[in-house]
Amino acid sequence: MTDLPERNVTRVDDRNLAWREAGSGPALVLVHGIGGHAGSWRNQLTEFSSSHRVIAWDAPGYGGSDPLGIDAPRASDYSSVLAAFLRTLGVSSAHLVGHSLGSIMIASLCKAHGFVPEGLTFLQPVTGTGLLPDEKREAIRKTRIDDMTRLGAREFAIQRGRTILSPKATPSAVTDALEVMMVVPQQGYLAAWDMMCAEDLFSLIEPRHRTMVVCGSDDPVSPPETGQAIADRIPNSAFHVLKDVGHYAALEAPDRLNAILRDFITSKT
Repeated sequence: MTDLPERNVTRVDDRNLAWREAGSGPALVLVHGIGGHAGSWRNQLTEFSSSHRVIAWDAPGYGGSDPLGIDAPRASDYSSVLAAFLRTLGVSSAHLVGHSLGSIMIASLCKAHGFVPEGLTFLQPVTGTGLLPDEKREAIRKTRIDDMTRLGAREFAIQRGRTILSPKATPSAVTDALEVMMVVPQQGYLAAWDMMCAEDLFSLIEPRHRTMVVCGSDDPVSPPETGQAIADRIPNSAFHVLKDVGHYAALEAPDRLNAILRDFITSKT
């Protein structure tokens, strides 16, 4: 792994929030998924620091950030904190990249808080289970909670990590991804899981925003069909499938992801 910028911590609305930052220029804001933290973007922090102010936060309950402290949180709870965080950092305009559950957070930031992005990248987005019947949704929610409670955060991450990465992922990529997932706090993960089970990404999408959707061909969590369905809702959106990539493109295929992301950021169409 490349070296990480040091962790910064600031107070936002009586809550400690942590982030990693590199470079200067137009803002590029990176929002990790349910099994991540700011460090999962280390390759992007390095790659884009020569041209952008790259900001990767630790979501509430992750890394160095205090938990939300809310029962049954919704996407708007996370995006409210994200909006306040960006105001604190003086960021009023940015390209936003959300991985997995992070896609729901950045969509909510735009819809609920009026943030107008330079561009949105939904990276291996999950759609949430909010539209499922209550009984089915609750069964899914409870199964994940039971698994996490039974195994503990570290063993849960190891077992789940091996199922969501591509069988063709390099040993170093697997190691990098597992190292990230194994340190995710149980409390933060389960709060974010509650949020995902309650939400529906499609209801948060605003077609007016310039958008790119990126999926991995071997991703069992956000398969290409999901990404295509999302892209189809957004006129003139870009859609890419990374071959032989599972659910952690930022670590499994950083060079290919960075190339696609740079093309999207620098293009005006």
